[in-house]
Formats: sequence, C-alpha cells, structure tokens
Amino acid sequence: MEKVISQRELENKELAKKAAEEAIVLLQNKNNTLPLKNKTVSLYGNGAFATIKGGSGSGDVNQRDMVNIIDGLEDHGFTITSKSWLARLQRYYRQEQKLYMEKLNDDPMSLLAPAFKFKDPEISEFDDAATGIYVIARSSGENYDRRNNKGDFKLTDNELANIKQMSEYYNNSVVFLNVGGVMDTSFVEDCPMLDSIVLVSQLGMTSGDAIAEILDGTKTPSGKLTDTWAYDYADYSSSENFGMSNPEYAEGIYVGYRYFDSFAIKPRYEFGFGQSYAKFFLKTPKVDINETRIKLNLEVENTSDNFAGQETVQIYISQPQTAIPTPYQMLVDYHKTKLLRPKAQQDLDFEIPISDLSIFDEELGAYVLVPGTYLVRSGNSSRNTKVVASFKLDEKVILKKVNDGLKPRIDPTTLTKNKVELKQVSNVPFFILKAANFAETEFVQYQEESDVTTFVSERENLPGSGYDQAIEDVRNAAGKTLADVSDGEVELAEFIASLSDQQLVNIVEGQLSQTDNGPVGISSDLVPGAAGQTGAIEEKRIPSIVMADGPAGIRVDPIFERNGQKITHYATAWPIGTALAQTWNKNLLEKIGFAIGTEMKEFGVDLWLAPGMNIHRDPLGGRNFEYFSEDPYLSGTMAAYETKGVQSHPKLGVTIKHFLGNNQESHRNYGNSVIGEQALREIYLRNFEIAIKLSQPTAIMTAYNRVNGIFAGANFALLTNILRDEWHFDGSVMTDWFSSADPKQSMHAGNDLIMPGNSKSELMSAVSDFGPEFDSLGNIKIKKDYDMLKKEFVKTEMWNDFMIDPDGAIVVKVRIGQDSNLNEQVKTWIYNGEAQIVDDEHILLNGKWKDNNDLYLGDLQKSAINVLKLVLKLKF
Repeated sequence: MEKVISQRELENKELAKKAAEEAIVLLQNKNNTLPLKNKTVSLYGNGAFATIKGGSGSGDVNQRDMVNIIDGLEDHGFTITSKSWLARLQRYYRQEQKLYMEKLNDDPMSLLAPAFKFKDPEISEFDDAATGIYVIARSSGENYDRRNNKGDFKLTDNELANIKQMSEYYNNSVVFLNVGGVMDTSFVEDCPMLDSIVLVSQLGMTSGDAIAEILDGTKTPSGKLTDTWAYDYADYSSSENFGMSNPEYAEGIYVGYRYFDSFAIKPRYEFGFGQSYAKFFLKTPKVDINETRIKLNLEVENTSDNFAGQETVQIYISQPQTAIPTPYQMLVDYHKTKLLRPKAQQDLDFEIPISDLSIFDEELGAYVLVPGTYLVRSGNSSRNTKVVASFKLDEKVILKKVNDGLKPRIDPTTLTKNKVELKQVSNVPFFILKAANFAETEFVQYQEESDVTTFVSERENLPGSGYDQAIEDVRNAAGKTLADVSDGEVELAEFIASLSDQQLVNIVEGQLSQTDNGPVGISSDLVPGAAGQTGAIEEKRIPSIVMADGPAGIRVDPIFERNGQKITHYATAWPIGTALAQTWNKNLLEKIGFAIGTEMKEFGVDLWLAPGMNIHRDPLGGRNFEYFSEDPYLSGTMAAYETKGVQSHPKLGVTIKHFLGNNQESHRNYGNSVIGEQALREIYLRNFEIAIKLSQPTAIMTAYNRVNGIFAGANFALLTNILRDEWHFDGSVMTDWFSSADPKQSMHAGNDLIMPGNSKSELMSAVSDFGPEFDSLGNIKIKKDYDMLKKEFVKTEMWNDFMIDPDGAIVVKVRIGQDSNLNEQVKTWIYNGEAQIVDDEHILLNGKWKDNNDLYLGDLQKSAINVLKLVLKLKF
C-alpha cells in the first residue's frame, strides 16, 4: 500500500474525527458510568473488529485505512482483556465472510447484494475487567430494506443473552450500537443491570478513535437523535404500509415525532434526544414577533463543574388546531453551541420567517397561515421543551396559490386529526398579528405541459406530435463552439439550433464507459471508479463532466495506472448521512462540504452525487443511513450547508437526491408511492425546497419510483411546475442510473440528462428515422441491459426504426456469418421475400421506417440547453 499520506488526507481525517465525535449519541448513562475512569475493559461482539464504517452500495467509499473499535481503544491507552476471545471470533468471521463473497463472485449485481450478516455465538466465559463492552453491529445498503427480524432490527437470542450476562457480570457495562439507523431497544427492559448505551452509529474511517475519546472523557458526547426510537416497531405510523410495491402513505403528515407527539404515543428515545456528561441550563429568551418573523435570543449555560460540552437548542412551533391536519409541534430552527467550559455561557440568536409556519390547504390549493394561537417552544429535544412565547393571528392568510399537479387520484391519508389538544399558556410574551399586514397572495406562473418551443435556423420537417409547438427562428451558428457561447459570441439557443440530432442526443445522454458499466454508477473513463460522465463533443468544444457517488465521501478507485504512472485517489470516508445530521451542527456540515470539494478538485470530479436527503419515513428503510432524518427541516438545512461548503469552490457542484418519494428500497425501480397532496407538500417536498432555496444546488437526481402513478423522472408537474416554476430552480436534473422512466417523457417533463446514457437509440428513433446499428464486422449490434424488475440481463437487437417488410423501399445490408445471431431467421426472411442473398456472409433486407417520430426537437433542445448550462458553469 502507498505509504505517503498527503496533507489533505491528514486534515480531512482530523475533521472526520471531529464530526464522528459530535455525531455520537449517549442514550443511557446510569450511575454516570461514562466516562470510564478505569481503562481496563473486556470487549465483545464482531463489531469490535469488523466495525462498520457505513452502508453498502453507491454510498461506500474507498479510503486508505479505517480505525476499528479495538484499535481505537488500544491507541488511546485502553487495555482489552478479551483479545483472545476476539481473535477466535475474528477467524470464524473471516471464514464466513469469505464463503459469502465467493457466492457473489459472478454476480453482476454484487455491489447491490445484501450486506454480509454474522451472528455472534453465545459467550461461555467472560474475561475479568472493570468494564464490559458489547458492540451490536448492523449494516444495510442500497436495493434492500431491513427486516423486523432477529439479527436485523432486533437482537439475536445470543446477543440478548450476552448483553444480559455481561451487565450482570461486570461492575460497569456498556453497549455500543454500531448501526446505520433505528433498531429495537427492548433489551433495555431485559437487561436492568445494563449501565450505558451509546449510539456510535457508523462513523467512517475514524470510528475507533472517536469512540475511544468519548469513552474516556477526552470529548463529551453532544449528538442528538434525528429519528424517533420507539418502544416497538408497530408504534411507527408507517409500519403497516411499508415495503410493498405500491405503498400508501396513509399516515399523511404524521411522520416520526409528528405522529408520536400528536397521538400520545411515548417513544423510548425522542427526536432530538441525546445526553451529555455536562449539564446545561437554557434561560428564557428575549422574544419579538411580527408579521414577518419570530426573533429569539436565548442564553445557554454549562452548569457542570467538570465537563466542557456542547448543547443543541431546538425551536418548535405548535400551530392552531383546525380542520386542516397539523402536528402537535414541528421543528423550525436549531443552533448548536460552541464548546462551553464549565460555567461558561453563550447567547444564541434565532430568526424564523413567519411563512415557514404555513400549512397546505388542499381545499384551497394554497399555503396558508390559519387563524388562532401559535405556541413557540424551546428546548433540547422534542419531548423536553417549554412554551416561551405565543402569538395570535386574527384571520386566515393565503400566502401562495399553487396547482394540484401531484394530487393522487385517491388520497390514501387516514390520519387526519390529532389526539392531543394544545393547552393554553400564560405568563409568556404574547403578540397579536393581523392578516391585513401581510403581503398579497402570490400566484405562481406555470409553464403549460402542452407547450414546446423549438429553435431553428434552417431545418424543416420537424418531428413531434401531441403538443403546441412554438417555432423560434434564430441566427445560423454553424461552425460555432461552446467556447464561443462562453465568450458571448453566440447565444446558447443559436448554438443549440446548429447541432445535429445525434449531437443533441449525445449531450442529453451520459457517456457510457468503454470498458465497465456497472448497474451502480461505474461508468466513467476519465476518473476510474467514478459514477459516470456526460457526453463530450470534441469538434464543438464540449467537454465531459465527471460525476462521483456519495454521500459519505467521494467514491472512486483508490489506486490505478495512467500512462504508466501509479495514481492514488484515497478518499475520506466521512460519517454516514444520518450521523452527520446527529451533529446538528450546520457550520460543521459546511466545513465537511468544503473538504469534500477539495478532494473533488484533486481527483478531477466535477459533480458530487450527494447529499442524499430523503425522509426516514420508516426505520426499516435500507438506505436510511445515506439520508439525514425523519424531519424535513433538519434534512433540508443539513443538505443546504453541506452544499454550500462544496459549492464555495468555483466550478464544483452537488446533486441532491433522490427526488421524490424514495423512502424504501423494496420495489424501488417500479414501485408507486401513493402520497396525499398535503403530505407531499409539507414533508416529502419540503426538505428539497429548503435545500434549493438556501443553497441553490447545481443539480438534482430524480428517483427510480413512481409518485402517484407517474415515474419521478418523467413527471412534468414535479420537475417543471414545482421545481422550476414554484421554487425557481435554475440547475440541471438527471435520472438515477438506468432509470425505468421513458426517456422521451423525461425530456418533455424537465429531466435534462439520462444517466449513464444507455437510451440514445430510443431518443434518436423518436426524433428521426434512425436505422439499424452494426458492430465493426457488420453484425447487427446487440444492446445488453440489466432488467431491474426481472433482475437479469436482457439483450436487444438494435434494429431501431427499421421494420422488415418485403414491400418496403428501404434496403439495409446485414452480415450473417457463422457467428451471427441471425442465422436462424435468414431462411424465414428469404422465404417471405424480405431478404436477398448477397454472398456467403451478407444479405439485403427490405423494410420501412416506423411511424414513431413523436419526440419534439424542442424538448431535446430544452434539455440540452440545461446540460450545457451545467457544462458552462463547471468547465468554463
């Protein structure tokens, strides 16, 4: 292995450790067992040596090294008395892992295979030490959801027995949860002698170091949960409607803490919860509220005598309870303090736009502020807040009128009314707001789905059918290049009008690799291991944009050769998305984003396929580890600040994903998420809206699934009306890799870029009479695709628009040598008069063109313009 470690690696590793430390959540600490005073410990569980740094699939990262829990503890002066037990277990673990990996050797979808699972044996004898520590490890990944079974969401019988006996044997007992998301914690009741529980999450390459420094008190835990941890899986509002092919979001807006708080269901650990070694006191804030914003100034004091620490102050709002469903409370802002020494104080300022308190009125089709009394709450978790102010709005205010393009045919929502009523409060500052003082209602100007604009300089006989086409004549820009557009010599529309159909298609379709095109983003020849790249057209000075996966770091090959020279691209493996959000630290996320941008520049990556930011609708979501939270405000702000960090580098961009309703992995490629309009507006769109308005990400990736019957990648209401008309997004939209959405519909809907670029023939056939494609020998070309539904490769002969017909006027020459796939059909063709023999290896086929030129050139041009805007932004 290359031993020269760059300064960039060292700096990023230190920042990753800081993030890991701030992400760790202390869930239980009986008798102040932590931090440990005695560093002699017995350590158990396969997660001690096989510590999971993150999930599998496209979210994986190739780092130089990774510190597991054993090494982290020993490097920080701990003595581990159970080393021999761990060594025996590790030998068995490696044997089982090897057998599992051998089964996947010939599987083209191995990167999307379920994560390797290992079941710990029961411990027969414990080693002596002051403290026993047991590591529960769980991994999940792309393409598979978790299960409410033992060994996954639940403990195995052996794990439960081991923890129970360990807690009874040792004076001090600690459980580490090395998991990517929520899991069952009923072992708390079964193990009453257990002292401490620490959610160490999956912390990337510095996992062991960060855990050790929390364990010995070098650092004080400050992480807070970004999800609600229930007593039982059945307590979640989504539990009866998750994992099926057409999940109905019957819970509506009542997701996560919104449900638990509104229906009086007590969680084990609430949203926003996390203990500390330090103690904090929040002083009643100064408050000022008007029709524009809520201003709060709040003082935080570390009242402890011995520990420095950080606290996160969370602001929630309770809206008036009317006929429109509203949660008991919702998060509207948060700030994390700096490191406060004992007795130190810090003032925190909050400013919350009143418009952020709006709800969606389905009857009016508008965002409104309902009349009544609003309660402002502050605290350090969703179940530990107090009302610090209230205000009353005299009449309903209609803020913004929108269309209903995403409305489901039948609304599946069944939860529509809280069971917990708001209580009146007194002795807090009270304000009166008047509807007459608000601005007039905003009416969105929408683009019509039936409209298409096509730019022409000379062309006639334009393709397309079914829409209202406007023709704009532009100056002839033949011979011009994209560099001329950049220099201002020619308009982009003029340049686009000068391009051929094939050139336009090569722009809106990614560029498949010459050697390797994996189903999980391995389609770049410029940067080995990168996810893909856009098409380059050398004569038009159009370069490729290189994209790399995330969101736990830059996923590229760590070592490769170029021009006989060895190149190393060791990336930083950061904590997973959920762990980053558990820091509740916006400034830290921005620093991490900047550090990721530094690696992108070094590796030659232009566009990062992250942050991932879908809502944790259900704790069994297999890809939850990549995403931030069950809450749209926390998710949106975390994504925004990470985006700001990356894009503070000139000519770098991010791609927030997966837009929209991608909340499970089961049936993800064809499934239909049936979601009510209010839930879409307030939960599943809201996080993306926040990220876009706060940080203007360069690109957005559409999800695989359908939303209310329409594929997300081909949904005009979603990608044009909401994204561009309502939110004024000015970037590019791309599909996820090998999307099932129809590429023609995607072009019209506003999905600019098809990745990785395997549907060029479909677009060419839809915009022109596109003949058969042949290989270098003259054989009909065979296209090989992976069918996500059938989970197998399928082969397609590339006849494109050509149909064999004995009366057809079109003649094509085809090779039929001994190795040809067509030999079985030749006799039939000759018998039917459809073919003539030329020689021993060739025939002539008669045929005609299909009547299918139904893609408007204007749709192709519109998408190409947005892709070229992206190229101009990142490469010129």
